Amino acid sequence: MSVCWKNLTENDNLFATRQSVEELAKNVLHQHVMIISDQVKLDVQVNSAAHYTRQTADIEYVCRLLWLAVPAKNIHPEINHLLSQRIIDGTTPDSTEFWQYAKDYDQRVVEMSAIAMALVEAPEIYWQPLTEEQKANLSEWLLSSTYIALPPNNWYWFRVLILESLASLGIAIDTVNLDAGLQSIDDMQLEQGWYEDGATGVMDYYNPMAFQLYALMYCRWNPQSPKAEVLLSNALEFAKTYIDWFDVEGRQLAYGRSLNYRFAALAFWAELARVNPEHADIGLWRTLWTRGMHWWADQPISDSNGMLLPGFAYPNLLMSEFYTSSVSPLLAFKAFNALAMEETHPFWQADVTSLSHSTQPQWVNDRHLQWRNGGSYLLTNASGSNELRECGDKYYKFAYSSAHGFCIDSVRWINQGWAGDNILAFQHPDTMQWYSRPRNIKAYRDGDTLVSVWSPFNGCQITTYQTLQTEHEIRVHRITSDRELSFLMTGYCVDEWRGWFSHAAAAPSRIESSKLFSELRLVKGQGQACCYPCAPNTNVIYPHSSVPAISGVIQVGDTNIEVHVLAGSV
Repeated sequence: MSVCWKNLTENDNLFATRQSVEELAKNVLHQHVMIISDQVKLDVQVNSAAHYTRQTADIEYVCRLLWLAVPAKNIHPEINHLLSQRIIDGTTPDSTEFWQYAKDYDQRVVEMSAIAMALVEAPEIYWQPLTEEQKANLSEWLLSSTYIALPPNNWYWFRVLILESLASLGIAIDTVNLDAGLQSIDDMQLEQGWYEDGATGVMDYYNPMAFQLYALMYCRWNPQSPKAEVLLSNALEFAKTYIDWFDVEGRQLAYGRSLNYRFAALAFWAELARVNPEHADIGLWRTLWTRGMHWWADQPISDSNGMLLPGFAYPNLLMSEFYTSSVSPLLAFKAFNALAMEETHPFWQADVTSLSHSTQPQWVNDRHLQWRNGGSYLLTNASGSNELRECGDKYYKFAYSSAHGFCIDSVRWINQGWAGDNILAFQHPDTMQWYSRPRNIKAYRDGDTLVSVWSPFNGCQITTYQTLQTEHEIRVHRITSDRELSFLMTGYCVDEWRGWFSHAAAAPSRIESSKLFSELRLVKGQGQACCYPCAPNTNVIYPHSSVPAISGVIQVGDTNIEVHVLAGSV
């Protein structure tokens, strides 16, 4: 059974003060002491597995705990000393617990970055007490990341942080390789402070959680570096658009991969405050961090031992990636970097205020159009990480929302009476399977319009135009097909359950719950309005949800369909 974090403390005003956060951190860490000290056995493969080994998942567990334990080192010294001993044992080559050296594309490199953070921010625990032999062993293990092949994406930051931490301790490093890593990161930089995660144009969860967070850590570690000045400027520019990824309730936009890491993205706001304690927006950063943590504390995302479970707003392995183990969600602990700031820090002294209910739409690198209207909303024709599970649902829907969430398996079960959100799907006339936008053949911005050219399968090509009006989105599909095809289009999800096969009956293409509404208005073209239930547990926020829909048949040749898409709070 999953529980909410607010149930792990008796404090009714969680996150209002640093002291309340200390209390929660202490309670959570106390649960993990039992596991780290071997009083309770943790089998990280019992509940789920990743594409790496059990031993690597064990390393992952130790290292991801560091993101909470190190900022809380004065609150809970016991677990820090236990983790330090685990690291010593894991990096001693003749130990039975030896973690093995890193190899090409090794998950160990990801986890090494947490040890790098501990070496810089708590050397009195993780470095100074070590013997010379232990220091040499730890250094050699970390240095094994220097020359191996890495995925050409945010992983370059891991190597940079590892080498920077060792250099700060007087360990000889390959500075040429360090500079090459920084240059590779620069090569992925876009405008407005954003980065593409690799060469595919992906702009998602990894911007605040990896590129910007690690850049700000680099700035704190190297305050006099000219590089730090540039990185800080980028982060402040990024913050101007990233604020709209958070809504008035503290929810964050659900879009892209690695949503298992949940509130890790909130670490960006706390890290901005650590680097810029006198900045005029520190109250806004405190508000975004606090409201976000409040919302997450109300979600059933943990077991009774404080172990975060895979999923987003509730435990859900269906939406997890191949690299998600039972302990992977602990990366969310990064958001506890706020504890590294003392009670007197301007971050903790700032008032938590309300956010604007509505904001003007903002373009981000001509690939995203985003705004806040109670919830946070995103129209996109950006690229996706096509090698990942459920990539089409995580990246290639027409729109995303913090309030409505999104579904996976959006087209897989249409024949069985289930459908997902914000899709246009076609049924292949031979296989009878349904296909939506799998990727873009071409995508660009034309004035105020997002344009994408795509094909669900051979013989059918669509050009989609998306324009945002004052109260709704206009979504136009120009379809060319060499065969007659059945189609289904849907709007945003609503936390309102409809019975199985309820779509078979005509119904207004508007759904309302006690909190949300979603509506499709057919303006041009032929189609039948109805409502589809989403398959259980496919929406990342709501186990039960439904979508408004329009279904019909297109003829051979050219067909134009225009719908108006509305969604929001009731």
